[in-house]
Amino acid sequence: MRRIQMREVDALDKIYDRYASFLFSLIMAIVHKQPEAEDLLQEVFIQVWECADSYDPERGSAYAWLVTLTRNKAIDRTRSKGYKNQIREAINIEDAFGDPPADDRNPLENSVLADRAALVKKALEQIPVEQRRVIEIAYFTGLSQSEIANSLDLPLGTVKSRMRQGMIKLKDLLVTYFS
Repeated sequence: MRRIQMREVDALDKIYDRYASFLFSLIMAIVHKQPEAEDLLQEVFIQVWECADSYDPERGSAYAWLVTLTRNKAIDRTRSKGYKNQIREAINIEDAFGDPPADDRNPLENSVLADRAALVKKALEQIPVEQRRVIEIAYFTGLSQSEIANSLDLPLGTVKSRMRQGMIKLKDLLVTYFS
């Protein structure tokens, strides 16, 4: 770290070679997205270069400083409004309800599946937007209720209530459509 503080590029290369793999794994465990993790890893090493003077060997090892810096940066990213907006915008209901793949099905099966998808889409559009949103996020991204609560900055109980109420309304609408 002293060599990095003295602006020796090869010292940064050595720290990168030694710790990048581990730090990338740490970031992935927090953000769960490879492109996001790659960007964050780059940001960490830029920060290491730019803020090397903030490292104090009396407060801990370089390893501990790197891990803390990385963890904090990854957690800050998941808490950021931009990251939460990415989660919110990641769902495109039109993509989810597009034409079903033709596969090995016959035209009648494709028609039935397309009709069902249209009915489910119609039913989703009729439930309140806050209930629809949590259902869409859970279904199309696979996030847990806790992860949804974190990404939308809502209490877990609110997410659970919205999901339950939305599913009940969705069930009632679909029962009428398919009756």
